[in-house]
Amino acid sequence: MIKRIEFTLNLDDPREAEIYQALKPSLRYRRAGAVIRQALGTFLVTEDRLPPPLGFRTVQEDSAHE
Repeated sequence: MIKRIEFTLNLDDPREAEIYQALKPSLRYRRAGAVIRQALGTFLVTEDRLPPPLGFRTVQEDSAHE
């Protein structure tokens, strides 16, 4: 099964504008999906070594605040 996922980027946000600039060349050749899959695959493989993204707390952190 194939699932299409759409998302928007706020180009006024510098971080999201950088994401767009990185994807822009692959958009021309309809390869952005492959770039996104590769980046997420790399992130997910090393996720346990990275701190959680800003604005997110781990389950352990949530338990500590209760």
